[in-house]
Amino acid sequence: MNQETKVTVIDDRLRQEEAETLCRWAAARAGVIVVAPLLGTMALIANDVYLVIKLGSVYEEEIGEKAAVSLLSSLGAYFVGSTLTTLIPFAPLQIPVAVGTTYALGRVVTEWLKAGKPADLSPFKTVYDDALREAKKNIELFKNDPKKDEPLGDESKKYDL
Repeated sequence: MNQETKVTVIDDRLRQEEAETLCRWAAARAGVIVVAPLLGTMALIANDVYLVIKLGSVYEEEIGEKAAVSLLSSLGAYFVGSTLTTLIPFAPLQIPVAVGTTYALGRVVTEWLKAGKPADLSPFKTVYDDALREAKKNIELFKNDPKKDEPLGDESKKYDL
């Protein structure tokens, strides 16, 4: 293995670790936002927008707010359906859905970036489903995340999906 290959492997590993940390942070934060009466669904969307932007930075892709909102909109049924579930004021339902949806979104965006940002998102449905199951199964890890009370960005900003 030559020096350039070693550096690439290390860079890829560090990027994956940083992306995973961001996904977990945003998911943990979603678990806090969803039950906070003053934050609500708009703060969840802002949290997800900032996650997309930050993941872009990890992979050296500049993703602006409009592009992040567009990506979230293109995820359509997965994202919007799960987000609507968070409107039901029942924390035992809200928290796993918010955490799972945000974590799964982050995993999809990570894989999408690694794949070169293809226009067709349908191949990532399996990534979404697997990540959603993983998050729900490990909900306590997210509930205990030390960064859960730290916003990824301005949660008061409103985004139209």
